[in-house]
Amino acid sequence: MARLVALGDAHLGRTHLAHVRDDEGRNVREEDFLRSFDWAIEKTLELEPDGFLWLGDIFDHARPSYRTFTRVFVGLKRLRDAGMRGVAISGNDDTPRLRGTGSPYAALEEAFDNCAFAWRMEAEAHELAGVRVHAVPQTLADAEFRAELARAGGAVAKDATNVLLAHVALTSLPAREWKDINELEVEEAAFDKRFDHVLLGHWHVHQKASKRTWYAGSTDSFWFSDRPRGAGAKGLVVLDTEAGTVRHHPNPHERPLETAQVTALGLGPSELLEACGTIGQTMPDGAIVRIFLNGVDPAAFRQVPQEEFAGAVPQALHVQIEPEFAEGALSVQGGPTIGTLVHEWGSFVEMQDLAGLDRERVTQTGVRFLEEAQVEAV
Repeated sequence: MARLVALGDAHLGRTHLAHVRDDEGRNVREEDFLRSFDWAIEKTLELEPDGFLWLGDIFDHARPSYRTFTRVFVGLKRLRDAGMRGVAISGNDDTPRLRGTGSPYAALEEAFDNCAFAWRMEAEAHELAGVRVHAVPQTLADAEFRAELARAGGAVAKDATNVLLAHVALTSLPAREWKDINELEVEEAAFDKRFDHVLLGHWHVHQKASKRTWYAGSTDSFWFSDRPRGAGAKGLVVLDTEAGTVRHHPNPHERPLETAQVTALGLGPSELLEACGTIGQTMPDGAIVRIFLNGVDPAAFRQVPQEEFAGAVPQALHVQIEPEFAEGALSVQGGPTIGTLVHEWGSFVEMQDLAGLDRERVTQTGVRFLEEAQVEAV
């Protein structure tokens, strides 16, 4: 029997709020996620488990930067130097869309013999601290994934504890309006009952999905949409195979993401700013703040520039204003200022969650097409 630390969905290399930079010009949110990964490595060493498990999407995409790759390399080196062994699988974001592209895990595999990396879209079985770990990495389609699950089921050892690792969305998860890039979706019943424990990546909130199935959750909160329970739901977990339990260890270094509501019905521009400022006094330093203006008058809202809303909460890293216009509000003269197509495209991309994509490349590709369209129009 063993104690195994499981880490899921670090998404290193992900950037949000592209305009928010530190003194060295680095994206602040990207640095947040790197620090959370560093914490996870430190916590793993502190817990002194019998081994470690990585549940996919350690990288945010299959072509990480040198700086991101180095951070993972150093983390694995620390685990290796501590005599710790592990098993890792690829996820939907850090698996190339073409089989022949290669994988960042391939390079790590060459350097670290203390960790087995399952990234070739094929199920693998490895012995770890007396436990048989069945690693089923990302595939290109649900049918392929189910075939690899069947292969893993055929490799179950009757005289050992069998732990399955996968990176999927269970059909029992709350309904969503969108499906992630290259996402695999299966029902919990698809997992062979001969597996004693199932640890999953992909869902960013730690939770118990069934008697023997758990999501580890992500190491940090990437945006409000993946933080339904507030602080404390991000971190890593420890599986005790003897007790059949999973214990969650929350990451204490998450950047605060705070949401507030303003009853804005009947408020003028200066009153809106005053209300936001009053709420802002309760916000922690460095927080990302989202403020809903409920029932706000469109005319009043449009008279307040975004920078003035941000100035109402000066200690915040970023202020996101969400206007909820009063029912029956009519369009008014003096609407919001609209910039050039290129400017508007850049502003739109900046606020999108582009999991698995190179944000700068998306921006520049759009700019190129817009500029070409404008030239043709002229």
